[in-house]
Amino acid sequence: MSSEKPIIDKTIDKTQHRNSFMKFSAIPSALAIAVLSASAAQAETTTTDFYGSLRIGIDDVSAKDDGDAAGMNGRDYLSRVGVKASTDLGNGLTGIGRVEYGIRDANAIDINQNGQPTLRLAYVGLKGGFGEIYYGSQTPIWHSYVRSAYFSDGNDTIRLGTVREDDTTQYFYKAENFSVAAAMQTETQDGDDVDSWSLAGDYTAGPAKIQLAYVKDERVGDGELMGARVWFDATSAVKLSAFYHLQSDDYGLSNGSTGNVRLQDKSQAGVNNCAGEERSAAGVYASYKTGANQVHTRYAVDSCDDAGDVDSIKVEYIRYLAKNYRVWASYETLNADDTREPAAGDLSEAQVGVRFDF
Repeated sequence: MSSEKPIIDKTIDKTQHRNSFMKFSAIPSALAIAVLSASAAQAETTTTDFYGSLRIGIDDVSAKDDGDAAGMNGRDYLSRVGVKASTDLGNGLTGIGRVEYGIRDANAIDINQNGQPTLRLAYVGLKGGFGEIYYGSQTPIWHSYVRSAYFSDGNDTIRLGTVREDDTTQYFYKAENFSVAAAMQTETQDGDDVDSWSLAGDYTAGPAKIQLAYVKDERVGDGELMGARVWFDATSAVKLSAFYHLQSDDYGLSNGSTGNVRLQDKSQAGVNNCAGEERSAAGVYASYKTGANQVHTRYAVDSCDDAGDVDSIKVEYIRYLAKNYRVWASYETLNADDTREPAAGDLSEAQVGVRFDF
């Protein structure tokens, strides 16, 4: 993958961005008309599904310069429960709704007695021949296309962007070997009608797939976030992947990820942020799966223009006891430049966990 940095044009006025998105903004109104025209006599057919995923384990974090701050701890690895429903609206339209909650504590690590559930997803939408459109709290298309996790803990260490957003409209069109998506966020009454907008797409050709995504910050700064990811099925057992993310120095909607390699709470991160600097994340990944056994690994680098780099190496073994029940063990080590090293020194993490989907 080329290391040449894309040219970022910072001269484009925000008004032009909003005008360029007028057609996308009009989609909800057009679909509302389509819903009103659906036959009132259409028999109601509603399907409701409850689902959950328990992802619980133990980790052992080591800190190079502060052994007292580290040690073993129980972890929740993004467990969730939810309900999704769909109903036939007639005229080829399907109404969709979904709500999902997580169970981990506010420190993004623990599960505690009497802890409060945390909202993950809450959206409504329509699906038909035109594609799919949704509004609410959702997974950003940036994450879905170029950021989603490689490993069982669901929270990879080196990557840019974020995993969920509120007050977002998303549109998808999916064909046999490609898909396209667009999104617009209208969060908070802060003087900006559109706080961010995004575009994404993918294309599959035989054993290869390429995914692209772009995010424009219209709220915090005037920055941009762009990324690409490729997949290649070398054999039925071997899968390869690589990714590259780049954010401009004035992008302020989200920070990079520190994953689960953190001390005691999320403020003590293994990968320090570098706000106000151009930043990139890049990595290569390989997986080998035979029968019920899988071994995969990833090498990645988080690089800031002035603060320096953080390297990550992670290896994981998975044993699938059933299609929906697995156990895993993994180890990750971080190595930061002196100018970017955490206060406790470089961190490493060993994990064991169980994932049960139902």
